[in-house]
Amino acid sequence: MTRFLLFLLTFLLLTACNERPAAVATTLPATAPIRDPHREALGRDPDAMPEPVRDALKQFRDRFACNSISGCPSEQVLLKFGWQVRPTLQQIFEKAPEQASYRARTVRVIAELQDPQARTFLRDRLQDTDPETRAYAIFGLGLIDDEEIRHLLPTIARDDTSAWMAPVRLSAFWLSLRLGDPKAQKAFVNQMARLADQQMAVQGLVWGLTLCMRDDGPRCQAVLPAIARHPNFLVRRQVAKAMAVAPLPSYAEGLVALTTESARSIADPAEQALRVLSGQNLHGSVEWRQWCEATRCGRDAALAIRALQLDVSPTMP
Repeated sequence: MTRFLLFLLTFLLLTACNERPAAVATTLPATAPIRDPHREALGRDPDAMPEPVRDALKQFRDRFACNSISGCPSEQVLLKFGWQVRPTLQQIFEKAPEQASYRARTVRVIAELQDPQARTFLRDRLQDTDPETRAYAIFGLGLIDDEEIRHLLPTIARDDTSAWMAPVRLSAFWLSLRLGDPKAQKAFVNQMARLADQQMAVQGLVWGLTLCMRDDGPRCQAVLPAIARHPNFLVRRQVAKAMAVAPLPSYAEGLVALTTESARSIADPAEQALRVLSGQNLHGSVEWRQWCEATRCGRDAALAIRALQLDVSPTMP
């Protein structure tokens, strides 16, 4: 019996050792994606905003990286990406504090995108308390050929005659001219002439000069010599750019005066325009003043300003 039990125990042990365990699956089901932790860590969300746009939006709201003095390079980055940035810009506007420097600028960039889907947003901005915001909304609605804004133009142009609301009126006159109103050209220039010697009209003059430089803008040649005398730096810089686009003899005296500016953003375009006018490669305000005295360059400018002053009617157009 003992020998039998030992034989049975040996048999059971040998059987247990030789038994093969059940096969374990070494591969995942065919439908399961293969996860690569390194790729997941470095991967990007396909729906995420492109990094250049994200950086541009950050700079756009930074008053040191984007302002009226040093410029705003991020605007061009945003415009390059087109309509896809419009919803984000609208959100930025909605969340912006009333006094934020980028608030009105956001509306201008949206306007320049010319996205028809911005129609409702721009219409809502027509009631904004900030004149620049309203002016850019009119501008944007004009660019997308909005029907509603056409019916509002007569009222907008006469809404408020103060220098504070000048950007709104100038946008209205620009759009009227774009739509073929023959009176809009004179109305725009007369408005700019009234603002030319007003220290509080900086926003209106800068925006008006911007519209003057557009291909679909008014012809502002007659009023530029008068605006060149404005005391504000931003206005003088913008008028120097406008004069440099297509220099005329009537600009000469004003351009010579602008060559004395310490800011190269004013002096450089002024000298460039004078070289076109004179055909001479002079440098510095001293040389240009000597040229002006020798050629009586101020005569044409004085006549142009005097004629403009006589043409400006005492009442609003």
